[in-house]
Amino acid sequence: MASRLAGLLFAGVLLVGGGGLCWYVLLCAPYRAEADCRGLGIDAETMRQQEESGRYEALGVITIAGWRIEDHQRVTSVSTGRKAAPTVMAVYGSMELVIPSSVLCGRYGLDVDRDFCVLSEGLARRLFGSTEVAGECVRTEEGIYIVSGVVRREEEFLMIPAKEGPVEALAVKARGWMGAWEALRRVTEEA
Repeated sequence: MASRLAGLLFAGVLLVGGGGLCWYVLLCAPYRAEADCRGLGIDAETMRQQEESGRYEALGVITIAGWRIEDHQRVTSVSTGRKAAPTVMAVYGSMELVIPSSVLCGRYGLDVDRDFCVLSEGLARRLFGSTEVAGECVRTEEGIYIVSGVVRREEEFLMIPAKEGPVEALAVKARGWMGAWEALRRVTEEA
C-alpha cells in the first residue's frame, strides 16, 4: 500500500512539474518563430523604421531578423585567392535567428552599419583551409567583408548585412511559444 501511495504521489509531482514546464514553454521561455514573408512588402528599411520606433518591442519581440537569398554570387578569400559559390544571405537584424548554430570562431551576428560577415564552417574551410579566420576578408560582387565569425555548419553559406532591399523570410524571438507566433503574425500583418 505504501509503495502504491508513493507511486501515485510521484506521478502527481510529475504531472504538476510537467504542467509547469508546459506553462513555462508556452508563455515564458524565449522561443523562435519563422515565416515566409515574400510578397508582403517587408524590406530592411521598413524593419529599421519599426525597430527605431519601438514597435517590435511593443509587440513583445526580443530580437528579429529578416533575410533573403542573394542571386548566385562568387565569393573569394582576399588572402588565399580561393573561390566558392556558396549560398549568400543578406540579413537585417540578428543573424543568430537565421541559422541557429554554435560559434566556432569570433562572434555570431554583426553590426549592420559595418561590413562584417559570418561564414559557415564548410565555407571557411574551402576558402581559408581553417575555421580560425575572424578578421580575414572575403570579396563578393557587392564588396569586401571582414569575417566576424564562423558557425558550426557544414553547408557553405555566407551571411552579409542587408542595409536595403526586400526580405523573403522573418524570424522573431519572443517570450513563450504563443508570444512568438503572435508577435510574428502581428509583424507580418502590419507590414
